[in-house]
Amino acid sequence: MTFVDYLTDNPALPIAVLIALVGATLAAIGLRRNRALLVTGTCVLFGGGATVLGWAIVDGAGARAAAVGLVAALLPAPILVGTFLWLGRYRRRPWLVLAFCFGWGACVSTAISLGVNTGAAYLLFRNDMDQNLAAVVSAPVIEEITKLLGPLLVFWLARRHLTGTLDALVYCGLSGAGFALSENVLYASGAYVSGAEALDAAAGIAQVTLLVIVRGLATMFAHPLMIGLSAIGLGKAARKPGRKGLQTVWIIGMLLCGMALHALWNGSSLLGVEWEMPALWFALYPAFLAPLFFTMVGAALWLRSADARRTQTALAPLVSAAQISPPELASLATFARRSAARAWARKFAGPHGEAAMKDFQRAASDVAEQYDLASIGRPWDERAFAEGMHRMAAARAVYTGRDPRTPPALWDGRRYHVTFPDGVSRPIEPPAQPVMPLPLAPVPPPPPAYAVPYA
Repeated sequence: MTFVDYLTDNPALPIAVLIALVGATLAAIGLRRNRALLVTGTCVLFGGGATVLGWAIVDGAGARAAAVGLVAALLPAPILVGTFLWLGRYRRRPWLVLAFCFGWGACVSTAISLGVNTGAAYLLFRNDMDQNLAAVVSAPVIEEITKLLGPLLVFWLARRHLTGTLDALVYCGLSGAGFALSENVLYASGAYVSGAEALDAAAGIAQVTLLVIVRGLATMFAHPLMIGLSAIGLGKAARKPGRKGLQTVWIIGMLLCGMALHALWNGSSLLGVEWEMPALWFALYPAFLAPLFFTMVGAALWLRSADARRTQTALAPLVSAAQISPPELASLATFARRSAARAWARKFAGPHGEAAMKDFQRAASDVAEQYDLASIGRPWDERAFAEGMHRMAAARAVYTGRDPRTPPALWDGRRYHVTFPDGVSRPIEPPAQPVMPLPLAPVPPPPPAYAVPYA
């Protein structure tokens, strides 16, 4: 069967491609003119990609197998998606951008990769070569390129939302998570058909369960790990504005590293079968891939902590300008301190105080982001800076003065002005280290009723 014959027998595929093209056109038109048109076009684009995938899976495995595959693929999805949302939760990232990256990986990247890999397998077959070579020849190339294209669009068209490596890891990780979800539907539906045809439906469910354990749990981070290398290049490029050549070198160089890792991942399975060494992949996983994965996890956590430290560094000038006090700045330095500050606010100002402290921290991160953009020569938003400062002041007013053991005090940029019990305000030199209000000793209980007061 030729490719033209295949399209003739499957008319839904060219229709889905046409829908995707219409959606891409609408999104391009709405990019600069109309946000509603942009969102509509993007949804239509994703709908076209999802139709391609749905038709291919149902046509190859059947509706029942597709339903089983979808349920199986959704089981590990909350863990996978939640990991990247947690990783970037302390920076305000528009949910539309996050959803776009996930949808791009799940619908567009997977649909394009499926078409290219199918075509590559067909060409290999026509030339009397093993079709499985497509997993090493074409899959690493097209899959890594298409997964990266979504975050690249954010970098090109909404650069203010991608300012460093942590942003790139979140966006690329969501794109990889979306790709893994759709690919798991494809593999799980095939596993169900394989088991059901060999024995019965129960065997098909058993095959799917095994696939979920191995692929959905043990190796669920494979695609995000591979695109994570590209994310490093994209994040480095974001930190080098105006240097197009260096940006290109970082992006392409790390993309090639991701392709090489992907080829090694797929090739280990094929070589194990070819060399009659089925344990090759299982040996490669703990020896190389697992250490690399935990290295990437460590790097992601370090970047997340560095994001908090950068907030402290960026906002340091506000201390001398009397816009923020030294303890407030110190409370932003680590996420453990931020958590302690929220607990302190909840203890003395209730849930509203905790929410206000959380908003204070997010506003501080937004202000620090504007300082950071200016420091690397990127355009910064004066309005966002002013709004962030206003939000910090409004949040501070909710919990300030609620701790009964803290005397009223003001910070003038050099000294504290503390109001003593006699009602007189006196200047106090700040200590060498910022005095944090946390952790706090418990409030001492009232004296028992039979206690004799001192004369």
